[in-house]
Amino acid sequence: MTTRRFTVASLLASERVISIAVVALGVGLSIAFLAVSGVDLSEALPALAKGAAGDARAFEETLRQSIPLMFIGLGVAVGLRAGLFNIGGEGQLYVAALAAIVISQAVPIGIPFFAVMMILVVGVAAGVVWGGSAGWMKSRLGMNEVITTILLNEIGILLAGWAIHGPLRDRAGGGYPWSKAIGVQFRLPVLEIGPLSIPFGIVLAGVFAVGVYVLLERSRFGLQLRTLGDNPDVAEYSGMSVRRLTVLAMVIAGGLSGLAGVVELAGTQHRLSDFFSPGYGFTAIAVALVGNARSGGVVAAALLFGGLRAGASSMERIAQVPAATSLIAQAIIILLLVIARSERLALWMRQRRSVGELLAGGGEE
Repeated sequence: MTTRRFTVASLLASERVISIAVVALGVGLSIAFLAVSGVDLSEALPALAKGAAGDARAFEETLRQSIPLMFIGLGVAVGLRAGLFNIGGEGQLYVAALAAIVISQAVPIGIPFFAVMMILVVGVAAGVVWGGSAGWMKSRLGMNEVITTILLNEIGILLAGWAIHGPLRDRAGGGYPWSKAIGVQFRLPVLEIGPLSIPFGIVLAGVFAVGVYVLLERSRFGLQLRTLGDNPDVAEYSGMSVRRLTVLAMVIAGGLSGLAGVVELAGTQHRLSDFFSPGYGFTAIAVALVGNARSGGVVAAALLFGGLRAGASSMERIAQVPAATSLIAQAIIILLLVIARSERLALWMRQRRSVGELLAGGGEE
């Protein structure tokens, strides 16, 4: 028993080391790319650091950028632990924000607490429908969740775009493609702590991160999800409902991504637009991978990528380095992660196949 614990602990430690090493190497290669491109690093790097955490306002922006990444990253992590790859966070975010906008205009509740709770519930429900439908198609029709979530992304984004340019468009918005702003009663509060104005969404993200940790690591349901992710054959032979677990995992993932959309709407932007998300749903995939699909790792990775986004804007403003440079760093980190874990992934797949064949042989006897 002691040996087994040591082995599992060593595996987790090595995964953390791999993530830290990959991030460090990715940042180093990104800096080298900037240097080769002729960028003045003595100006660009301080600007990046200043934009990410140079003062209270910079730190607040890092937190704001991190919030949707945390929610969607947690959703992706739940899917990964169940052996599912939810790429639909972007679409789930948009349909949740759209549903929240619609209900806020249809039911103008005046009491702030009930107003906020209403749009949170409606937004999460929209995300649940979007994510759960992909899970249902996976479990009942055998459709790959990667394909269905990508297609649902397009549908969700286009649906939101149609609403923004059509019935929800703010006619007094100066021609900009956005909806009317939600009422003050629908907005999340801001916590004033000394010189900092902390968005309440970061508190919600922290609460849900703890909740996901308890769900995955300390509950029977989490054990079932992890078993499904490790080997579906073992899960099925153990009497677990693979179909039910698949749908529930995608329901949770969709709900968390939907929560990201509502919190972004109610806490930061207050209106839906064509540029509502700069790709949070896709960046969150990298967040979940860097965080090893674990709550603590996802939170840390979200803060890292949020800081990169906030710092990149400052770097563009001060050093005239395009903010899209941060996307290069993200791409390098993801590529390095894939390379670092490719052999481990192949070994894992071989082990799953071997166990499946063994169980199948035992069943035939």
